[in-house]
Amino acid sequence: MGTADAFLEVAKIEFFYDQAPESMKSLGTSYAMTTLGMGNFLSSFLLSTVSHITKKHGHKGWILNNLNASHLDYYYAFFTVLNVLNFIFFLVMTKMYVYKAEISDSIKVLTEELRETTYKPSDKDES
Repeated sequence: MGTADAFLEVAKIEFFYDQAPESMKSLGTSYAMTTLGMGNFLSSFLLSTVSHITKKHGHKGWILNNLNASHLDYYYAFFTVLNVLNFIFFLVMTKMYVYKAEISDSIKVLTEELRETTYKPSDKDES
């Protein structure tokens, strides 16, 4: 999980930096870091909420101190449903997203060089 997070965070920062408008590049990078912190809080919130809700009305609960008595299979099935919903949301957002193509200075320089090297009539051709 740590290795996956390391690759994900680098890609997320690169995406925010690349796709943000010039005046908001630092803000985009800070959003990338903020999402990591918010994800950790959300994970803790989900764990405590599921634990609290499943213990209501005299039920045993899904998450207990004894792992053998816990129903972690239900908890992970719940996460599977959340991940499927998240994936569907991701697919919808990617269909609506318009990628901001970057035109670098090197392309402009290359275009100018190509214009200069195209055929120009010489003095011999005019006579």
